[in-house]
Amino acid sequence: MPSLKIPFLLLPLFLLPTVRADELLLLDKGQSSYQIVVPDRSATPGLEADLAQTARLLQSAFEANGASVPVVPESDRRPDQPALWLGDTAFARAQGIAVEGLRDWSYVHRVVGRDIVIAGHDHPPHATSDNPRRPNWDRVGTTKAAVDFAREFLGVRFLFPELRGYQPPRHAESVDLLRSPCLEFLPLETIRVPADLDREKHPLLHLNTAHPEGGSFYDLAHNRFPRVDMQFGSHTWGRAVPPELYAEHPEYFALVNGVRLEPKPGHKGGQYCLSHPEVQERIYRDVASLFDRGFDSADLGQPDGFQACQCEACDALYDTGDDWSEKIWIFHREVAERLERSHPGKEVTMMSYILTASPPKTFSAFPSNTGIMLTGTNEEDIAAWKGIEVPRGFTGYVYNWCPNLGTRYTPMRTPGYIERQVKRLAAADIRALLRDGPGQLFGLEGPVYYTMGRMFDDPGQLDARTLVEEYCEAAFPQANVRFHMKSFYDELYHAIAPYSDHLGTRSPGWSYRLYPTDRRKRKSVTDPFQLITFLYSPRVLAHLETSLGRAETLADQPKIRERLALIRSEFDYIKHFAGVAHLHQAWQVAPDAAAMDRLLDAIEARNAYINDLFVKSETPDWRRRYFPLPGHNADHLRLASDGYQEPYAGTCYNWDTARMRKSPATGAKRLQVGRAPAGPVTLDAAIWAEAPVHRMTLVPPLHDLPRESRLQLLWDDTALHLRFELELGANTAFSAVKADRDPDNQEAVEIHLQPDPARPLQYRFAQWPVASSAYDAVRGAISDVMDPRHGRYDSAWNGEWTREVRVEARENRWLCQISIPFHTLEMETPVAGMSWKANFGRNSPLSRGRMDRAVWSSSQSGGPIGEPDMMGEIEFE
Repeated sequence: MPSLKIPFLLLPLFLLPTVRADELLLLDKGQSSYQIVVPDRSATPGLEADLAQTARLLQSAFEANGASVPVVPESDRRPDQPALWLGDTAFARAQGIAVEGLRDWSYVHRVVGRDIVIAGHDHPPHATSDNPRRPNWDRVGTTKAAVDFAREFLGVRFLFPELRGYQPPRHAESVDLLRSPCLEFLPLETIRVPADLDREKHPLLHLNTAHPEGGSFYDLAHNRFPRVDMQFGSHTWGRAVPPELYAEHPEYFALVNGVRLEPKPGHKGGQYCLSHPEVQERIYRDVASLFDRGFDSADLGQPDGFQACQCEACDALYDTGDDWSEKIWIFHREVAERLERSHPGKEVTMMSYILTASPPKTFSAFPSNTGIMLTGTNEEDIAAWKGIEVPRGFTGYVYNWCPNLGTRYTPMRTPGYIERQVKRLAAADIRALLRDGPGQLFGLEGPVYYTMGRMFDDPGQLDARTLVEEYCEAAFPQANVRFHMKSFYDELYHAIAPYSDHLGTRSPGWSYRLYPTDRRKRKSVTDPFQLITFLYSPRVLAHLETSLGRAETLADQPKIRERLALIRSEFDYIKHFAGVAHLHQAWQVAPDAAAMDRLLDAIEARNAYINDLFVKSETPDWRRRYFPLPGHNADHLRLASDGYQEPYAGTCYNWDTARMRKSPATGAKRLQVGRAPAGPVTLDAAIWAEAPVHRMTLVPPLHDLPRESRLQLLWDDTALHLRFELELGANTAFSAVKADRDPDNQEAVEIHLQPDPARPLQYRFAQWPVASSAYDAVRGAISDVMDPRHGRYDSAWNGEWTREVRVEARENRWLCQISIPFHTLEMETPVAGMSWKANFGRNSPLSRGRMDRAVWSSSQSGGPIGEPDMMGEIEFE
């Protein structure tokens, strides 16, 4: 009998896994003796709910591998079983772990016997935010500790955000973590943890945010940390001196060309008179008030599109002359010094942007409370700050997903770009990030976001190739599907690499000087169709379609199919987008009816695809949580309005295809400008009787009876002269408007001139039926490509030109004669045979906000009067 017991005793020992003394075994073949213990109490109900969902995440990792692990409060734990201790438990405190001493998102992983402590600092914010787009978050340091533990030891991969923006972990209550395509739980037979695990991890970043801000498991796992008691932004003077103060205190605002600049309607700020004592005091009090409310860190920065005040006091300010960069640095330093005295221990983050992109020249050390936000984070941007003492270190503003002639719906960066960027940021001790642009294409750019998040775990050891492989292994567990999707991503990232690494916003080739001596930089790419057709050639699109199609055919797991469905939605957008661009270029090369029909068919197919994205389904569609982007509508996806560096509103993507199928072909025009004899050219000069008359074409849709709009042109040695005769409707009385008011929705004539093809300068003039009411602007004069006015009309420019206006109510018309000196356009007197790009238009407001418009030169596509496709040519005789 004893001999029969030997095999019985040996059998279970033989089957038990080998457990080394230097490790803990948390799971073996679907069995676990562990429990998950949470504190009996949390600081707030919200934090308690966050911790409950964090515990459920760990519990789900065990469940995915067959083990049922209970989650219990500390007072109900079973003392005979080992535990994963989450958060600020009495057990953790007994081990000397004081979570309140953990700064920012730092955390502890510590093995104590057979137990494991997983804890960070969990606390509510000290301040409340009044901006719903920038909420002040609870800090859930234990959740950060848990997601890192789950990834490293429990085989959890965080592939997509399981929550929408602005939702903390407590909202995961509604997510089926095991079934959600957002997470993948790798199959594990055993879960092992080193017995000597004792780590206090300090993430490289204490802030990493974008809009919309996130706080999901995905975000925290990828080192995307929301604001906690931080006001982290950029342009703050407008917060201190809001636009509504202009009515009572115009002296607070910048004096430019003799006029105090009124903030534009809808803008959150203006341009300011920095020498004004009350302006300075308000800017200081604005930051101080944030500290008084409980914020630990606040921002400080000059307005976007900065325009210098030209008053005498500002000119004399700080004895820097017209060096406004130094004026701003000195002023900001003074504000920081005051705050250092009034609010010790708080932090001021100053913005280094455009005028202040370079460090100060008159001092090399900032106050002890100061950090700097670098809006340039390339090597040369960072190198400029060597030798400058910045006690609170640097934060970075990265433009990874701010489109440059692409769109927010097309991928912008590659994993390789991200690897180099993160290594550079880490080497420069960048401690916080604000990511510009949406960056929410989780299908096409999922591996890119995954790479960025994971690279911040260990920039010295991790690399993009390894992380993309890690992503694909988790997202596509089927080897055959993974094979084709790796081919898909390799081809996609190879295709967009020229944009990602060279042409994208803030990339080295974003702008250039044609000649080294040029004052103004040029954008390397100004035609979006040139860019899109280059990146997404027919061969590239075919390769991507083949790889994705084969993966879709082979996929037999629900999670994989759902992930591929998201990729399909985003890729089909690119196919339609690039397809229209290719067909538009084909039509430009051979503008016949067949080419136009193919183009119109493609535009209509694209519109139908976009509309289908917004058809509500009776069954939940997981992918629709991600594409279209939350808050975006069909007009957004059609690119119906121009965004920053997204100039698509006036292109074929927004053609009225039904009208164009019915309308006759139109096109750009050309006219000859006659030479005027010596002597003044006035509104009633006899020479106009001999000048040819050119009629403007009505722009559909027409809301009222057609009104005649006539144009004549002459030139002499000094100027270009234009005369307009314009039929009126019932209204023949007009009031003056403020200078430089945009004429788009006013009774006015417009003149657009691009005189020199070698210089990207385009001038816009407009005149109302009141002589004192006029508008002028220039596009292309802003040399800094970071300035939001770059590539747009800047009405701060004021040129020399004259006009005569007369309203003749009995004849039901108004007359206008405009003379524009050549020197105003920085041009010499033309020589006969030279030609300029030009266009002319007329706006006629009707009742109920409707408008009728007429233009001289047009295209079949229509579009804004000043767009290149719309402009004609004037030739000097």
